Amino acid sequence: MISIRSKLSLWLSGLIIIATVIGLILFESMLRQAFHDSIINRLEEDLEHIIIASHINAGEIIIDQNQLSSFYKPAYSGRYFQFNSDDQVIRSRSLWDVQLDIELLQHDQTRVWQAKGPKNNDMQLLSIGIGSINGDKVATLTVAQDLSIGRRVFSEVFGTKLAINIAMLLAMIGGIFIILRQSFKPVKHIQVSLAKLRQGEIDALEVTKIPVEIKPLAETYNELLDYTANQIERSRNNLGNLSHGLKTPLAVMQQQVEVLGLSNPQAAEAMQQQLDLIRNMIERKLTAARITGDMLPAAQMVVPRDFEALISTLDKVHHHKNIHCSIDVSDDISRLPIHREDGMELFGNLLDNAYKWANSAVNLTVSQQQQTLTLCIEDDGPGVNDDQISQLTNRGKRLDEAVLGHGLGLSIVKEIVEQYGYQLKFERGDVLKGLHVCIIFANTTPDGSAVT
Repeated sequence: MISIRSKLSLWLSGLIIIATVIGLILFESMLRQAFHDSIINRLEEDLEHIIIASHINAGEIIIDQNQLSSFYKPAYSGRYFQFNSDDQVIRSRSLWDVQLDIELLQHDQTRVWQAKGPKNNDMQLLSIGIGSINGDKVATLTVAQDLSIGRRVFSEVFGTKLAINIAMLLAMIGGIFIILRQSFKPVKHIQVSLAKLRQGEIDALEVTKIPVEIKPLAETYNELLDYTANQIERSRNNLGNLSHGLKTPLAVMQQQVEVLGLSNPQAAEAMQQQLDLIRNMIERKLTAARITGDMLPAAQMVVPRDFEALISTLDKVHHHKNIHCSIDVSDDISRLPIHREDGMELFGNLLDNAYKWANSAVNLTVSQQQQTLTLCIEDDGPGVNDDQISQLTNRGKRLDEAVLGHGLGLSIVKEIVEQYGYQLKFERGDVLKGLHVCIIFANTTPDGSAVT
């Protein structure tokens, strides 16, 4: 989807271009009309001067050359006149050997038109019908002006105006992009802050450098973060208090089971299994609370840092086993698209299961192909038969009662994966020959964000 800054840039640039084009069209039309009006006014003045310098006497047109402008003397000077009557044609010297094709007019009748003239140039012509004093003869006086010089001046003026407008247009478009870039810098700052927030580097958005238009949004987001963090902390504390509070009743029940074992060993053994199940569940929740620690509600899993913390904790928990856990993460992957607390519980369960079954080695790999992010955990334990793989995520199901654990871990893994809409796969490993678990994060980018 196109960004707001790009959309504003395109819209504003489009509006400026349209306004510039409309302005140029209006300017060209007004300049052309002004150019035409100035020529007509000049031709009207030329008509008056020539009429003053001429008269019709005894049916003959007489012109006083001394009263004519010098523009009519050089050949093809660009300004011309011509008298036409039924039996007489008088041309200005500037026409030289060219005779204009003139339509005879009645007395006081006028005509304005354009035609080809000397050197095949366009001319603007103005004609008027002039009668003699006694009214027995009518002649048509035509004045003309070559349009080539005026059009050249028109082209120079309009070309200069066009160049100035294009320069101003480019300057305004550049200014729009610069202004919008500067205006959206605070939004970029928020984007960077959100990335740091997802990585757990900060615990709230900094609102001092945020514009007033979006400051309430940032403040509301910070309030939501605080509320969510408090709710998570309260839930974690309640869980810890509940787990610790159950230890005393469990200790009392353990004593009663030992006493019961003297009189009814079978019932005592059944009770002992249930007590062990409850005790292991409590220990697991306490371990999960210790692993997650104080986490931000908007933070995502950061790789490989969070996996190193998990492995360090599990090395201490399984200190009686010498397990080497290797981490292989692609360089372009920085985060996993999962909340850090859920991720810690999810991968903590998978790695804890791998540590329990492994003999000496555990491999963790994170790779990306196109828009599919894949995380795999493999151990060198005995593995699982193909017909038993489907049972791994059944709640409370354990395939080896000799290994410590209550069997809830993998079912919790399945619930978290399904909650996020990802895929969970179990198979036998090709490298270490143990259990190979893969989580496929579909439609994600290397930085851990989801692709919409």
